[in-house]
Amino acid sequence: MRSVCVLVMLVSLSLPAVASAQAGSVDWMDIDCAQSRIAPTDGLRCRASDKLTSDALATGEGLYRFWNASGSIGDTKYYYYVAEALSPKALIVGRQDLPDAVRGRSPQGRGSAKMSDVSQRQDADVVFFESAAKESCIGIRKTGPGTVQGAKWILYATRCVPQGQPVTDGDVAAFVDQARIRE
Repeated sequence: MRSVCVLVMLVSLSLPAVASAQAGSVDWMDIDCAQSRIAPTDGLRCRASDKLTSDALATGEGLYRFWNASGSIGDTKYYYYVAEALSPKALIVGRQDLPDAVRGRSPQGRGSAKMSDVSQRQDADVVFFESAAKESCIGIRKTGPGTVQGAKWILYATRCVPQGQPVTDGDVAAFVDQARIRE
């Protein structure tokens, strides 16, 4: 169990670095968004990793898959990232705080400033920030079902609007509600 937690912690912190160090590289494939576990994806570009096993990462047991969706709808930019455990012994552990996870995963999070404290809205952790392009942004984390040792999936997402455009409580509520995993 300890090796699974170590694997999942490493994967949740930085999949590309772990994959490069242990398995060469992770191959991301463009997929039809209708096949993605991320919802909603209409108008976005969707990608998925192949299933990664203990052989691929050289530690722990289990199968994992990673998903992302990104793009703009109108003048609003979206980015979604999901780490998913596919086998019964596999769990995802999110050990990174939300601001660091947003900075490390979302293109709009890189170089961001004015990161707020983390708050709870509906079923998500939420942070507000300003992108390097001065966009007003929301970052969220949702954790799927699991145990105290970990979850079956973790979803990270960001939504950014142009500089000077306000982010309302309604925007936050709608984004948190709509960001989900397709069953």
